[in-house]
Amino acid sequence: MAQKLHYLFVCYANADRSPTAEAVCRKIAADNGLEIEASSAGVSRGANRPVTKEMADLADKIFVMERGMVREMVEEYGQNPAKIICLNILDIYERNEPELVRTLEQKLYEHLMREGLL
Repeated sequence: MAQKLHYLFVCYANADRSPTAEAVCRKIAADNGLEIEASSAGVSRGANRPVTKEMADLADKIFVMERGMVREMVEEYGQNPAKIICLNILDIYERNEPELVRTLEQKLYEHLMREGLL
């Protein structure tokens, strides 16, 4: 069995988008027997769960919701841009909103197929 992958999902406040992405990823991993551990955090100092350098360092892939967060993960948290994936999901959704869930499922399935995991 391959080693467990760790995916970190990052949005601004860790209130809607990244916790939803974490849940979607966990469901996809469980449904497909993938060894993926998902967590989420926010770049805002006032986030429900603020990103830390340690958290970012542990992640195999960091999924950010917006383009500007790529630079922030590189400059503020010292991350390699190669492990950061921008999902381009604007902050217009509520947590677990069906359209957000569908969008995340589509983007995550595309990523997993590109990586050869599915």
